[in-house]
Amino acid sequence: MAGAKKLTEKFLVALFKRGKAEYLPLSYLEMEGGKVLAPGEIGKIKTMLADMAGKGIFEEKNGEYKLLSDPFA
Repeated sequence: MAGAKKLTEKFLVALFKRGKAEYLPLSYLEMEGGKVLAPGEIGKIKTMLADMAGKGIFEEKNGEYKLLSDPFA
């Protein structure tokens, strides 16, 4: 059941830290995020990933994403 959390950059970074692989597919992020995010928030993940990749926080390779740096550490 989905919770009522809002998608934030900090939440997205936390999802990466929970992941077990260096590169994580969008489907994994959507599945894991969907467990706790409010309805409608999942659709924002791809846009937020692209914005954060532009800032050098994430790297995209073949449709999968890697956390390069944690701006919240």
